[in-house]
Amino acid sequence: MHGADRVYELDIRHIEHNDLDAVLEVERASFSSPWDRGTFETTLEDSRCIALKVTSGVELAGYCIALDLTSMVHILTLAVHPAWRGRGLGRRLVEEVLRRSASKGKVCAVLEVRTSNVPAKSLYSSLGFVHVSTWRGYYTDTNEDASIMVKDLRVRPIADAEAAIVENREVAPGTWRLELDCAIPQAEPGQFVMVQVDEGLDPFLRRPLAVLSQRKGRVELLYRVRGRGTALLAKKNQGEGLRILGPLGRGFTKRASDRTIYVAGGTGLPPLVFLAERLEAGVFIVGAKTISETALLDRVGAIPGVALVVMTEDGSSGDIGLATDGLRRVMDETPDGEEIAVYACGPMGMLKEAAALARERGARIEVSLEERMGCGFGVCAGCVVETRHGLVRVCREGPVFDAEDLLWG
Repeated sequence: MHGADRVYELDIRHIEHNDLDAVLEVERASFSSPWDRGTFETTLEDSRCIALKVTSGVELAGYCIALDLTSMVHILTLAVHPAWRGRGLGRRLVEEVLRRSASKGKVCAVLEVRTSNVPAKSLYSSLGFVHVSTWRGYYTDTNEDASIMVKDLRVRPIADAEAAIVENREVAPGTWRLELDCAIPQAEPGQFVMVQVDEGLDPFLRRPLAVLSQRKGRVELLYRVRGRGTALLAKKNQGEGLRILGPLGRGFTKRASDRTIYVAGGTGLPPLVFLAERLEAGVFIVGAKTISETALLDRVGAIPGVALVVMTEDGSSGDIGLATDGLRRVMDETPDGEEIAVYACGPMGMLKEAAALARERGARIEVSLEERMGCGFGVCAGCVVETRHGLVRVCREGPVFDAEDLLWG
Protein backbone atom coordinates (compact mmCIF):
# COMPACT_ATOMS: atom_id res chain seq x y z
CA MET A 1 0.00 0.00 0.00
CA HIS A 2 1.40 3.39 -1.01
CA GLY A 3 1.08 6.80 0.64
CA ALA A 4 -2.05 7.72 -1.33
CA ASP A 5 -4.01 5.61 1.15
CA ARG A 6 -2.14 6.41 4.37
CA VAL A 7 -0.96 9.49 6.21
CA TYR A 8 2.42 9.66 7.93
CA GLU A 9 4.72 12.44 9.06
CA LEU A 10 7.26 13.01 6.31
CA ASP A 11 10.98 12.88 7.04
CA ILE A 12 14.02 13.82 4.91
CA ARG A 13 17.21 11.88 5.56
CA HIS A 14 20.31 10.55 3.80
CA ILE A 15 19.91 7.55 1.50
CA GLU A 16 21.57 4.41 2.89
CA HIS A 17 22.76 1.40 0.91
CA ASN A 18 19.85 -0.67 2.20
CA ASP A 19 17.44 1.87 0.63
CA LEU A 20 18.48 0.92 -2.90
CA ASP A 21 15.62 -1.51 -3.59
CA ALA A 22 13.05 1.16 -2.68
CA VAL A 23 14.97 3.81 -4.63
CA LEU A 24 15.00 1.59 -7.71
CA GLU A 25 11.25 1.03 -7.39
CA VAL A 26 10.64 4.81 -7.47
CA GLU A 27 13.18 5.22 -10.28
CA ARG A 28 11.51 2.61 -12.51
CA ALA A 29 8.07 4.05 -11.83
CA SER A 30 9.26 7.54 -12.77
CA PHE A 31 11.50 7.26 -15.84
CA SER A 32 11.31 5.49 -19.20
CA SER A 33 15.12 5.11 -19.16
CA PRO A 34 15.88 4.54 -15.46
CA TRP A 35 19.27 4.36 -13.80
CA ASP A 36 20.40 0.83 -12.98
CA ARG A 37 21.64 -0.41 -9.61
CA GLY A 38 25.28 -0.04 -10.60
CA THR A 39 24.84 3.65 -11.47
CA PHE A 40 23.23 4.34 -8.11
CA GLU A 41 25.93 2.41 -6.25
CA THR A 42 28.75 4.25 -8.02
CA THR A 43 27.12 7.64 -7.44
CA LEU A 44 26.41 6.98 -3.75
CA GLU A 45 30.02 5.92 -3.20
CA ASP A 46 31.25 9.30 -4.48
CA SER A 47 32.39 11.38 -1.49
CA ARG A 48 30.84 14.47 -3.11
CA CYS A 49 27.38 12.91 -3.28
CA ILE A 50 24.37 14.48 -1.55
CA ALA A 51 21.67 11.78 -1.51
CA LEU A 52 18.41 12.58 0.25
CA LYS A 53 15.23 10.55 0.61
CA VAL A 54 11.79 11.57 1.81
CA THR A 55 9.96 8.88 3.75
CA SER A 56 6.60 8.38 5.37
CA GLY A 57 6.96 5.80 8.07
CA VAL A 58 8.94 2.99 6.48
CA GLU A 59 7.90 3.93 2.94
CA LEU A 60 10.32 5.75 0.62
CA ALA A 61 8.27 8.30 -1.34
CA GLY A 62 11.01 10.08 -3.31
CA TYR A 63 14.65 11.07 -3.49
CA CYS A 64 17.06 13.69 -4.81
CA ILE A 65 20.72 13.06 -5.64
CA ALA A 66 23.29 15.79 -6.27
CA LEU A 67 27.06 16.31 -6.41
CA ASP A 68 28.76 18.85 -4.14
CA LEU A 69 31.31 20.47 -6.49
CA THR A 70 33.92 23.15 -5.80
CA SER A 71 31.73 26.24 -6.12
CA MET A 72 28.34 24.80 -7.02
CA VAL A 73 25.97 21.88 -6.52
CA HIS A 74 24.91 19.76 -9.51
CA ILE A 75 21.48 18.17 -9.10
CA LEU A 76 21.64 14.85 -10.93
CA THR A 77 18.19 13.35 -10.43
CA LEU A 78 14.91 13.92 -8.64
CA ALA A 79 12.02 11.47 -8.47
CA VAL A 80 8.79 11.07 -6.51
CA HIS A 81 6.72 7.88 -6.65
CA PRO A 82 3.51 8.45 -8.70
CA ALA A 83 1.40 7.63 -5.62
CA TRP A 84 2.99 10.52 -3.74
CA ARG A 85 2.99 13.21 -6.42
CA GLY A 86 1.12 16.47 -6.06
CA ARG A 87 2.11 16.90 -2.40
CA GLY A 88 5.17 19.10 -2.80
CA LEU A 89 7.70 16.37 -1.97
CA GLY A 90 9.94 17.13 -4.94
CA ARG A 91 10.01 20.79 -3.93
CA ARG A 92 10.94 19.90 -0.34
CA LEU A 93 13.78 17.66 -1.48
CA VAL A 94 15.28 20.27 -3.81
CA GLU A 95 14.86 23.02 -1.21
CA GLU A 96 16.78 20.90 1.30
CA VAL A 97 19.63 20.32 -1.17
CA LEU A 98 19.74 24.06 -1.89
CA ARG A 99 19.67 24.95 1.82
CA ARG A 100 22.59 22.65 2.60
CA SER A 101 24.56 23.89 -0.40
CA ALA A 102 23.99 27.57 0.39
CA SER A 103 25.12 26.98 3.99
CA LYS A 104 28.42 25.69 2.59
CA GLY A 105 28.91 28.86 0.55
CA LYS A 106 28.11 27.37 -2.87
CA VAL A 107 27.62 30.00 -5.55
CA CYS A 108 24.98 28.27 -7.65
CA ALA A 109 22.98 25.13 -8.36
CA VAL A 110 22.78 23.60 -11.84
CA LEU A 111 20.67 20.81 -13.38
CA GLU A 112 19.54 19.38 -16.70
CA VAL A 113 15.92 18.62 -17.57
CA ARG A 114 14.27 17.32 -20.73
CA THR A 115 12.83 20.17 -22.76
CA SER A 116 9.55 18.23 -22.97
CA ASN A 117 9.25 17.80 -19.19
CA VAL A 118 7.00 20.78 -18.56
CA PRO A 119 6.01 19.89 -14.94
CA ALA A 120 9.66 19.55 -13.89
CA LYS A 121 10.69 22.78 -15.63
CA SER A 122 7.79 24.57 -13.94
CA LEU A 123 8.86 23.25 -10.53
CA TYR A 124 12.47 24.31 -11.01
CA SER A 125 11.43 27.72 -12.33
CA SER A 126 9.23 28.28 -9.26
CA LEU A 127 12.29 27.52 -7.12
CA GLY A 128 14.29 30.25 -8.85
CA PHE A 129 16.10 28.22 -11.51
CA VAL A 130 16.41 29.88 -14.91
CA HIS A 131 17.16 28.41 -18.34
CA VAL A 132 20.63 29.46 -19.50
CA SER A 133 21.29 27.19 -22.49
CA THR A 134 20.16 24.15 -24.46
CA TRP A 135 22.26 20.99 -24.74
CA ARG A 136 21.39 19.48 -28.10
CA GLY A 137 20.75 15.71 -28.09
CA TYR A 138 21.76 15.38 -24.43
CA TYR A 139 19.44 12.43 -23.74
CA THR A 140 20.83 9.58 -25.80
CA ASP A 141 17.78 7.32 -25.45
CA THR A 142 15.59 9.70 -27.49
CA ASN A 143 18.16 12.26 -28.70
CA GLU A 144 16.07 14.89 -26.89
CA ASP A 145 17.55 18.26 -25.94
CA ALA A 146 18.21 19.23 -22.33
CA SER A 147 17.41 22.59 -20.81
CA ILE A 148 20.33 23.67 -18.63
CA MET A 149 18.93 25.54 -15.61
CA VAL A 150 20.84 27.47 -12.96
CA LYS A 151 19.94 29.06 -9.62
CA ASP A 152 22.11 31.69 -7.93
CA LEU A 153 22.59 30.72 -4.27
CA ARG A 154 24.33 33.90 -3.18
CA VAL A 155 22.56 36.31 -0.86
CA ARG A 156 23.08 39.65 -2.53
CA PRO A 157 23.66 42.55 -0.14
CA ILE A 158 21.69 45.79 -0.24
CA ALA A 159 22.44 49.16 1.33
CA ASP A 160 20.57 52.29 2.35
CA ALA A 161 23.15 54.90 1.44
CA GLU A 162 23.66 58.62 1.04
CA ALA A 163 24.14 59.71 -2.56
CA ALA A 164 25.45 62.97 -4.01
CA ILE A 165 24.15 64.20 -7.36
CA VAL A 166 26.91 64.43 -9.96
CA GLU A 167 24.58 65.33 -12.84
CA ASN A 168 20.80 65.57 -13.30
CA ARG A 169 20.14 66.44 -16.93
CA GLU A 170 17.14 66.31 -19.26
CA VAL A 171 18.11 64.08 -22.22
CA ALA A 172 14.71 64.09 -23.97
CA PRO A 173 11.47 65.99 -23.30
CA GLY A 174 10.42 64.88 -19.81
CA THR A 175 13.20 62.25 -19.54
CA TRP A 176 16.17 62.80 -17.23
CA ARG A 177 19.51 61.11 -16.71
CA LEU A 178 20.64 61.12 -13.07
CA GLU A 179 24.23 60.31 -12.13
CA LEU A 180 25.03 59.73 -8.47
CA ASP A 181 28.16 59.32 -6.38
CA CYS A 182 26.94 56.48 -4.22
CA ALA A 183 28.48 53.50 -2.40
CA ILE A 184 26.00 50.63 -2.78
CA PRO A 185 26.76 46.98 -3.65
CA GLN A 186 27.17 46.14 -7.33
CA ALA A 187 23.86 45.87 -9.17
CA GLU A 188 23.07 43.40 -11.92
CA PRO A 189 21.27 44.44 -15.12
CA GLY A 190 17.53 44.43 -14.39
CA GLN A 191 17.84 45.35 -10.72
CA PHE A 192 16.55 48.66 -9.34
CA VAL A 193 16.98 51.11 -6.49
CA MET A 194 14.47 53.00 -4.33
CA VAL A 195 15.18 56.74 -4.36
CA GLN A 196 14.18 58.96 -1.44
CA VAL A 197 13.61 62.32 -3.10
CA ASP A 198 13.35 64.41 0.05
CA GLU A 199 14.07 64.02 3.77
CA GLY A 200 10.51 64.99 4.70
CA LEU A 201 7.30 62.98 4.42
CA ASP A 202 6.18 64.48 1.10
CA PRO A 203 6.43 62.43 -0.99
CA PHE A 204 6.19 59.68 1.59
CA LEU A 205 7.23 56.72 -0.59
CA ARG A 206 10.55 56.26 -2.37
CA ARG A 207 10.58 56.01 -6.15
CA PRO A 208 11.72 52.76 -7.83
CA LEU A 209 14.18 53.39 -10.68
CA ALA A 210 15.98 50.77 -12.77
CA VAL A 211 19.76 51.01 -12.78
CA LEU A 212 21.16 52.29 -16.09
CA SER A 213 24.79 51.60 -15.15
CA GLN A 214 27.09 51.28 -12.18
CA ARG A 215 30.85 51.58 -12.15
CA LYS A 216 33.57 53.00 -9.91
CA GLY A 217 31.21 54.31 -7.24
CA ARG A 218 28.90 55.98 -9.76
CA VAL A 219 25.27 54.93 -10.29
CA GLU A 220 23.31 56.07 -13.36
CA LEU A 221 19.52 56.23 -13.46
CA LEU A 222 17.08 57.28 -16.18
CA TYR A 223 13.59 58.47 -15.32
CA ARG A 224 10.58 60.12 -16.88
CA VAL A 225 8.70 62.85 -15.02
CA ARG A 226 5.26 61.42 -14.29
CA GLY A 227 4.11 62.68 -10.91
CA ARG A 228 5.02 64.76 -7.89
CA GLY A 229 7.97 62.61 -6.82
CA THR A 230 9.77 62.58 -10.16
CA ALA A 231 8.91 66.27 -10.72
CA LEU A 232 10.69 67.09 -7.45
CA LEU A 233 13.59 64.85 -8.46
CA ALA A 234 13.99 66.75 -11.75
CA LYS A 235 14.53 69.97 -9.76
CA LYS A 236 17.49 68.56 -7.85
CA ASN A 237 20.87 70.08 -8.68
CA GLN A 238 24.48 68.98 -8.71
CA GLY A 239 25.85 68.51 -5.20
CA GLU A 240 22.48 67.93 -3.54
CA GLY A 241 21.92 64.72 -1.62
CA LEU A 242 19.50 61.79 -1.93
CA ARG A 243 19.13 58.45 -0.20
CA ILE A 244 19.35 55.26 -2.26
CA LEU A 245 18.17 51.81 -1.16
CA GLY A 246 19.45 48.92 -3.26
CA PRO A 247 20.22 47.11 -5.38
CA LEU A 248 16.87 45.34 -5.20
CA GLY A 249 15.01 42.64 -7.10
CA ARG A 250 16.03 39.90 -9.51
CA GLY A 251 17.93 40.87 -12.65
CA PHE A 252 18.33 39.34 -16.10
CA THR A 253 19.99 35.99 -16.68
CA LYS A 254 22.84 35.70 -19.15
CA ARG A 255 21.71 33.00 -21.59
CA ALA A 256 23.84 31.16 -24.11
CA SER A 257 22.38 31.90 -27.55
CA ASP A 258 23.24 32.44 -31.20
CA ARG A 259 21.41 35.77 -31.28
CA THR A 260 20.50 38.19 -28.48
CA ILE A 261 17.65 40.66 -28.96
CA TYR A 262 16.76 43.54 -26.64
CA VAL A 263 13.30 45.12 -26.94
CA ALA A 264 12.73 48.47 -25.18
CA GLY A 265 9.50 50.42 -25.21
CA GLY A 266 8.15 53.26 -23.09
CA THR A 267 10.48 53.74 -20.11
CA GLY A 268 12.05 50.30 -20.55
CA LEU A 269 15.43 51.50 -21.78
CA PRO A 270 17.63 51.53 -18.60
CA PRO A 271 17.85 47.83 -17.66
CA LEU A 272 18.37 46.79 -21.27
CA VAL A 273 21.13 49.35 -21.89
CA PHE A 274 22.84 48.08 -18.72
CA LEU A 275 22.56 44.51 -20.02
CA ALA A 276 23.66 45.30 -23.59
CA GLU A 277 26.71 47.22 -22.32
CA ARG A 278 27.56 44.16 -20.23
CA LEU A 279 27.09 41.56 -23.01
CA GLU A 280 28.28 43.67 -25.99
CA ALA A 281 26.38 41.54 -28.49
CA GLY A 282 23.00 41.42 -30.22
CA VAL A 283 20.31 43.61 -31.77
CA PHE A 284 18.77 46.44 -29.73
CA ILE A 285 15.23 47.47 -30.70
CA VAL A 286 13.88 50.77 -29.39
CA GLY A 287 10.20 51.54 -29.89
CA ALA A 288 8.42 54.89 -29.37
CA LYS A 289 5.47 56.88 -30.65
CA THR A 290 7.75 59.61 -32.01
CA ILE A 291 11.41 60.63 -32.07
CA SER A 292 10.94 63.11 -29.18
CA GLU A 293 10.16 60.20 -26.84
CA THR A 294 13.47 58.46 -27.47
CA ALA A 295 16.60 58.95 -25.37
CA LEU A 296 20.21 57.81 -25.43
CA LEU A 297 20.06 56.51 -29.01
CA ASP A 298 23.64 57.64 -29.66
CA ARG A 299 24.78 55.74 -26.59
CA VAL A 300 22.97 52.55 -27.62
CA GLY A 301 24.31 52.82 -31.16
CA ALA A 302 27.87 53.08 -29.81
CA ILE A 303 27.76 49.82 -27.80
CA PRO A 304 30.34 47.45 -29.33
CA GLY A 305 28.81 44.42 -31.04
CA VAL A 306 25.25 45.77 -30.79
CA ALA A 307 23.13 46.81 -33.80
CA LEU A 308 20.46 49.46 -33.18
CA VAL A 309 16.95 49.26 -34.68
CA VAL A 310 14.61 52.22 -34.07
CA MET A 311 10.84 51.87 -34.55
CA THR A 312 8.52 54.88 -34.31
CA GLU A 313 4.77 54.85 -34.85
CA ASP A 314 4.84 58.09 -36.84
CA GLY A 315 8.00 57.30 -38.82
CA SER A 316 9.88 60.32 -37.43
CA SER A 317 12.93 58.10 -36.81
CA GLY A 318 13.95 54.68 -38.03
CA ASP A 319 11.20 52.45 -39.42
CA ILE A 320 7.45 52.89 -39.04
CA GLY A 321 5.86 50.48 -36.60
CA LEU A 322 5.96 49.10 -33.08
CA ALA A 323 8.88 47.64 -31.20
CA THR A 324 7.27 44.22 -31.63
CA ASP A 325 7.20 44.72 -35.40
CA GLY A 326 10.96 45.13 -35.19
CA LEU A 327 11.22 42.01 -33.04
CA ARG A 328 9.27 39.96 -35.58
CA ARG A 329 11.51 41.16 -38.40
CA VAL A 330 14.76 40.46 -36.56
CA MET A 331 13.59 36.98 -35.60
CA ASP A 332 12.46 36.31 -39.17
CA GLU A 333 15.95 37.30 -40.35
CA THR A 334 17.57 34.84 -37.93
CA PRO A 335 18.45 31.52 -39.63
CA ASP A 336 16.42 28.48 -38.59
CA GLY A 337 18.14 26.42 -35.94
CA GLU A 338 19.83 29.37 -34.24
CA GLU A 339 18.92 29.81 -30.59
CA ILE A 340 17.46 33.22 -29.76
CA ALA A 341 17.43 34.95 -26.37
CA VAL A 342 15.08 37.92 -26.00
CA TYR A 343 15.14 40.50 -23.20
CA ALA A 344 12.29 43.01 -23.04
CA CYS A 345 11.13 45.90 -20.88
CA GLY A 346 8.26 48.28 -21.52
CA PRO A 347 4.45 48.53 -21.46
CA MET A 348 2.54 45.38 -20.56
CA GLY A 349 0.89 45.15 -23.98
CA MET A 350 4.29 45.21 -25.69
CA LEU A 351 5.65 42.53 -23.35
CA LYS A 352 2.64 40.28 -23.93
CA GLU A 353 3.04 40.55 -27.71
CA ALA A 354 6.82 40.01 -27.47
CA ALA A 355 6.24 36.89 -25.37
CA ALA A 356 3.79 35.53 -27.96
CA LEU A 357 6.22 36.18 -30.82
CA ALA A 358 9.06 34.52 -28.94
CA ARG A 359 6.88 31.51 -28.19
CA GLU A 360 6.00 31.15 -31.88
CA ARG A 361 9.70 31.08 -32.76
CA GLY A 362 10.74 28.87 -29.84
CA ALA A 363 12.90 31.66 -28.38
CA ARG A 364 13.56 32.13 -24.68
CA ILE A 365 12.38 35.49 -23.36
CA GLU A 366 12.80 37.31 -20.07
CA VAL A 367 10.70 40.40 -19.37
CA SER A 368 11.16 43.19 -16.83
CA LEU A 369 7.82 44.38 -15.48
CA GLU A 370 7.08 48.02 -14.70
CA GLU A 371 4.74 47.98 -11.70
CA ARG A 372 3.92 50.56 -9.04
CA MET A 373 5.85 49.73 -5.86
CA GLY A 374 5.53 50.77 -2.25
CA CYS A 375 8.40 49.42 -0.18
CA GLY A 376 10.60 47.80 -2.84
CA PHE A 377 11.52 44.67 -0.89
CA GLY A 378 8.35 42.60 -0.56
CA VAL A 379 6.75 43.70 2.71
CA CYS A 380 3.75 45.69 1.49
CA ALA A 381 2.75 43.23 -1.30
CA GLY A 382 1.59 46.20 -3.36
CA CYS A 383 3.08 44.99 -6.65
CA VAL A 384 1.84 41.40 -7.00
CA VAL A 385 1.24 39.72 -10.36
CA GLU A 386 -0.25 36.37 -11.29
CA THR A 387 2.07 33.56 -12.39
CA ARG A 388 1.81 29.83 -12.94
CA HIS A 389 3.03 29.47 -9.36
CA GLY A 390 0.51 31.85 -7.79
CA LEU A 391 0.77 35.50 -6.85
CA VAL A 392 4.33 36.84 -6.62
CA ARG A 393 5.82 40.23 -5.79
CA VAL A 394 7.43 42.11 -8.67
CA CYS A 395 9.89 43.85 -6.34
CA ARG A 396 11.06 40.61 -4.70
CA GLU A 397 10.64 37.72 -7.15
CA GLY A 398 11.03 40.13 -10.10
CA PRO A 399 11.07 42.59 -11.72
CA VAL A 400 12.57 40.17 -14.26
CA PHE A 401 10.57 37.04 -15.04
CA ASP A 402 10.66 34.22 -17.55
CA ALA A 403 7.73 35.20 -19.78
CA GLU A 404 6.43 31.62 -19.76
CA ASP A 405 5.81 31.86 -16.01
CA LEU A 406 3.46 34.86 -16.28
CA LEU A 407 -0.32 34.66 -16.74
CA TRP A 408 -0.90 37.43 -19.24
CA GLY A 409 -4.70 37.50 -19.03
